[in-house]
Amino acid sequence: MATSITRPEPVFTEAPASWNTRYVTPEGFTCQITIRGENGKDLLEKAGIALSFLLEHGYKPEENHRHPRNTTSGHRQSGKWCALHDCELKRFEKDGKVWFSHKTADGNWCRGRQMGG
Repeated sequence: MATSITRPEPVFTEAPASWNTRYVTPEGFTCQITIRGENGKDLLEKAGIALSFLLEHGYKPEENHRHPRNTTSGHRQSGKWCALHDCELKRFEKDGKVWFSHKTADGNWCRGRQMGG
């Protein structure tokens, strides 16, 4: 008779703090890095180390050409623009609730505001 082993349900939690930046490799590839930390101080220390490494090895910040010339018009004025990722938020509706969000490059969903503070 075979016995079944019950395994505990995995728990996936989001880090209390995260930081994203996009950069261009010396070969011209655009990449994104996400760093997670237990608190703001921890995160800023890790981000500083990452930025130093990238700059020392010839990586450059991504130039963002998507900024509208007039930042007080259109979606930005109506609040349907993600200031974190500089892109339009899409409208979603379910069970009478409405929200705006977009999918990030790493496959996560963003509502256009920083979480946890």
